[in-house]
Amino acid sequence: MNGNPQDDNIEFVTTPSPSFLCPVVYISKFGGGTILSTLPESVKDLHPNLALAGLIQELLVYCANKCYGCPAHVRLDSHKHHILSCTYAPTSCQNSQWGCDFKGTIKTVKDHLEVCVYEKFKGYIQRNDTRIEQLEKTIEEQQREFEKLLLLVKKSRLEIASSIDSVTVNGNGVDYHSLGENDETDTFPLGEITCRQTISEHTCGVTSLAYSKGLIYAGAHDGSAKIFKADSGQMIKNLHGHRMSVWALAVSSENERFFSAGSDGTIKVWDLKDDNSDNCISTLTQHNGKIYGLVVSGNRLYSASSDKTIKVWDPVTLENISTFTGHSDGVNNLIAMHNGKLATAGSDNTVKIWDAITGTCIQTISSHSSEVLDVASGDNLLFASTYDAVIHVYSLNDYSSVATLSGHNWEVWQLGYTNGAMFSASFDHTIKRWDVRNHLICNATLRGHKDLEMMASVILLVV
Repeated sequence: MNGNPQDDNIEFVTTPSPSFLCPVVYISKFGGGTILSTLPESVKDLHPNLALAGLIQELLVYCANKCYGCPAHVRLDSHKHHILSCTYAPTSCQNSQWGCDFKGTIKTVKDHLEVCVYEKFKGYIQRNDTRIEQLEKTIEEQQREFEKLLLLVKKSRLEIASSIDSVTVNGNGVDYHSLGENDETDTFPLGEITCRQTISEHTCGVTSLAYSKGLIYAGAHDGSAKIFKADSGQMIKNLHGHRMSVWALAVSSENERFFSAGSDGTIKVWDLKDDNSDNCISTLTQHNGKIYGLVVSGNRLYSASSDKTIKVWDPVTLENISTFTGHSDGVNNLIAMHNGKLATAGSDNTVKIWDAITGTCIQTISSHSSEVLDVASGDNLLFASTYDAVIHVYSLNDYSSVATLSGHNWEVWQLGYTNGAMFSASFDHTIKRWDVRNHLICNATLRGHKDLEMMASVILLVV
């Protein structure tokens, strides 16, 4: 009826009177067959009897779900509306997405839910699905990291590059090469460097170093921070406060405070005034990610985090004074430069220069093809190490590219500058010295670390 497929299932409660039926019969011609009957008028000339149609709509019909047990008698014109809310309509258990194959009417499904095994475990299943989704995202992230490492392995030149370091000077196309460890002078930092002492108090990888007033501060993967006398290597303090790796250390000599930060996203504050106390006097928790860099400059402490921000603190009151934003990915390290500026290294492949007071980003250097891991400055030059094992050199006058230093076989995690020499520490177990005032040549490669741990810092070389 009316061309609606659902009307084919209409069953009247009482058989309609023949007077409701149209007496006109229309039979089409059959090509090649016998014509039984035709209408003298066109079908288009027929008009509906509205009064009769209204009476038909008032006739009672059975619900289309009668076969499922619905006893309802409804008017023909209300049948469709009734079907939409009929509790006898066939449906599946709402837990079918979890594996339940029960089917029935809306009413029986509702009753079934009270005993449905999947209903009882739905929360557990949903939590598991959420965990699986999170694990899949983690696996994707780790796969990307693995691909980065695989690329570095393929690019590794361990068999040929251990004795060849090169500098590509931009602008004039001149290449300078040092084949070994030549052009050394007799005074530090450009003279001969030898390992005078090995401190072995740590039981796991050392991840960060700092130096102040004859003391060496060392952070490690186990969350500890140890303090040693530089002249003897004697451990004088063993501080425990972090739950995970300690990635950054800074000392405020003026305020006699020591700061440590790491993977747990906190900055621990230690009092150096009391030689007998190993207690943490405060914990700063405003960052929302791992903290990779700390630096004390003037009367401020600056921290860099994977939450994409740099925070500024008062080292005395420990107030969070301001937050610098601008990086689109984590901030891996930072340094304080002259004239009240900061430089930050980001996982967004950029180096940013900031006004340390206002937090304004003065310059963004984005000519890197991979993550920037660390920065250093000296002799009016800015150095930036990247994940692809090279060191970029820029002029601090206009931030233009000056040179690219190649020689390391793995990513360069740390940089340090002092008195015309720039030191770089790499995952390839070496520390290289670059002569900033002599064509940026590498004139020393220091080897001594054996384990496959990144060289956490070169601070011991540049004090």
